[in-house]
Amino acid sequence: MRRAKTSGKPQSSATGRFGHSAAGPAGPPGWLPEWQMVPGTNFVVDKFGRKTQDSIKCKSWFLTHFHSDHYQGLNSRYKAGLVFCTPITARLVQQRLKTPADRIRIVPLNTPLMVEGVRVTFLEANHCPGAAMILFEPPGAVPVLHTGDCRCHTSMQLEPCLQPLRGKLNLILDTTYCQPQYDFPLQQQVLQFVLEAVKAEAFNPGTLFLFGSYTIGKERLFLEVARLLQQKVYVSPTKKAVLDCLGLAPEYASLLTTNDSEARIQAVPLWMVSLKQMARIAKHYKGRFSTIVGFQPTGWTQKSGVQDTERGRASHGRRRQKGTLIVYQVPYSEHSSFRELREFVAWLQPRRIIPSVGNDSGPKARDMVAALRPA
Repeated sequence: MRRAKTSGKPQSSATGRFGHSAAGPAGPPGWLPEWQMVPGTNFVVDKFGRKTQDSIKCKSWFLTHFHSDHYQGLNSRYKAGLVFCTPITARLVQQRLKTPADRIRIVPLNTPLMVEGVRVTFLEANHCPGAAMILFEPPGAVPVLHTGDCRCHTSMQLEPCLQPLRGKLNLILDTTYCQPQYDFPLQQQVLQFVLEAVKAEAFNPGTLFLFGSYTIGKERLFLEVARLLQQKVYVSPTKKAVLDCLGLAPEYASLLTTNDSEARIQAVPLWMVSLKQMARIAKHYKGRFSTIVGFQPTGWTQKSGVQDTERGRASHGRRRQKGTLIVYQVPYSEHSSFRELREFVAWLQPRRIIPSVGNDSGPKARDMVAALRPA
């Protein structure tokens, strides 16, 4: 998600914006968002632009996952320092961005390592494949958990390295959906809704199913549907190359094809799942498919009125139809709902919360933090 810019005004605290002591690491320049430099260290997270590379004296850089708003600045000419990331993210960075292999350090999940004297542990973020939360434990400083982009889940409360740090660390938190109206269902519930919808629509052999996705992300829906129907799913050659980096289980990998004549299920860019775009696709497949059913999997569908008015909570999806074109808006999100954010904060009890999305370094940020703290 797009990150808000900071105001650029330094804080007046004697310990600096990150709580660094005079003897600790120097604070970042005012233009660098505080959620992209780890307090107590000189580490930069998800910020690789030329200005950052030229201005920050940093040897160790961290990439939480392979989404463009996080890796922007990484390319074949990158030489600023070592980039630490998960195996899947590393394969994608090398394949798609051509970043030199000697600039990348692969870090498996749940495998602590020492980086410049700081204990660093990558943890499952429940976001797109390869995404990680990163726990930093600088000597003599407050530990920091940087969530990157994440979908909080109760399983995170079982992480052995987090349990002893409850109430003792600072939290840099993905606040994409930090508003009460974003109370969408669990991923598994939405997935089940989609599977049932597909079964209900699949009676017609002339139905083409479209599933919106990103370069990486939202794969679970179309892979599970393909497995359920035991049918091939078409992906573009570019998407196939990305999926090959994920190490998919054979039961899923065997269902992928780059020949659209073999499949009635297609993974397409999310923007293509709209009545306007689907009408164009219908013309392309005239004579082969008589109906097109598209799925829009994103938490932003909440803004479009996907509500269960009787319970006052999010429904699992909404069906819209125009002639032979059908769109399902489903709140399948790979970011935390507002309820999940509050539950995670209540469990972790961080000393400080630093929002990483929508942070204006002012009233908006303070309101988000206040909303996340249990009353």
